[in-house]
Order: sequence, then C-alpha cells, then structure tokens
Amino acid sequence: MGAALSKMPLRRVATEPQPSARQLAVEHWNRTPLFLAEEERYSIYPWLYEAAEFGHHRGERVLEIGSGTGCDLFQFAKHGALAYGIDVTPAHLKLARQRLGGRAQVLFGDATSIPFASATFDYVYSHGVLHHIDHPEKVVHEIIRVLRPGGRFNVHVYSLFSYFTAWSIFRHPLDWKRRIENSRDPVYINLYTARKLRRLFAPIKLDVRKYHSRISLEPLLGWYLVAKGAKPS
Repeated sequence: MGAALSKMPLRRVATEPQPSARQLAVEHWNRTPLFLAEEERYSIYPWLYEAAEFGHHRGERVLEIGSGTGCDLFQFAKHGALAYGIDVTPAHLKLARQRLGGRAQVLFGDATSIPFASATFDYVYSHGVLHHIDHPEKVVHEIIRVLRPGGRFNVHVYSLFSYFTAWSIFRHPLDWKRRIENSRDPVYINLYTARKLRRLFAPIKLDVRKYHSRISLEPLLGWYLVAKGAKPS
C-alpha cells in the first residue's frame, strides 16, 4: 500500500501571482485618489507645515517622492522652491498637474528608480509613501543618490507604536490594515519604529520625532514618525 501510494502522481495546483506593493498602490489610489483642499489637509495635520519645512527651501531644488495630488508640492513651490514631484498613480498625476498649473513639475516615477540624475536635488521630501513600499532599501539608495553632497531628506512614515495602531487593532483585529487608508481597497503597509528607520538609513544619522496624536503624549504615541538626515558631504 505504501509503495503504491508513493507512485501516485501529484496534482499541481495553479496559483495566482500576488500583486506587488506598487500594483496595489496604483490600483488603490486610481480608484480612490486622495484629493484634499489645502485648508482641509493642514487642519487634519496641523504639525505638517513646519515638520515638512515648506517655507525653508527658497531657490533650492526640491523633490517630493509620492507627490499624490500635489498639495504638499504646491507649498514648496509657493515658497520659492524649484519643485519636482514623482508618483506612480495616473489619477494622482492628473489631479496634481491640475492643482499645480505649471508651478511645479510632476512626472511619472517609481521611488525605487527615481528618473533624475545623481546629485540633482538639495532636499528630498516624502510623506506617507515609504511604508507602502516592500523594498524600502532601494528607496533609501535612490534618495541618497539624487541628493547633492550635504543635501537633506525628510521622510514621514506610520509608526508601529502609536495610539492609532492600537486603536485600529482593537476595533478591527482581523483586517485593521485595510481600515487605515482612505478606502478598504488592499494596499501594502509596513509600520516603522525609530530603530528600524535608523537601521534602514545607516550609517547616516537621523533625527526622528513623532507627530499626530489626538490623545496628547505626541512624542510617545504619535502616528507619524518624521525622519530627517543629510547626505555626507
């Protein structure tokens, strides 16, 4: 009986290839593009204007990775930066170009392969993008590559240790990650700690701070980690 069983052919079960993190992001935001008026965005994130340094880069070349519908990019341009943005979502690119009206350039571009030459930018900014990418080390490499020596970066990601993470898991333990973004369409999410960010950007030293908590204790329980650093000169 055992010998007979060992000779039985095995049936191969076809499996559907899993969508990549990039595919999930494009599908998610093409269906539900995240378009907010300036007043609404900066009332939801009152800390963002200063944390992003919108008004501090006049005359500098600024790149936003994952520029979305262009609200943050518009702030850099309004304050005199030479502003450029990249995004992979067609719906976002269309809305961003409408919003910006030529005040900044927005291009199709993947964060893991930025379509600019090395040492092009003085400042690279990204809000809420890195945690949707499954190969973040490639993004870090590209950020450093496109920065000039001494140029600075400012990256915002979701924090693992936050009131919002705990509250989301408590309310929706089985599918809490699908309750975070602006729709329940699936999207890749990787939550971060300060230690994880420092390992990712090593050997560059980071200044990491927390923002955005609605129950006080923002430095401990904030939903966003803001990591700032500079390319070695």
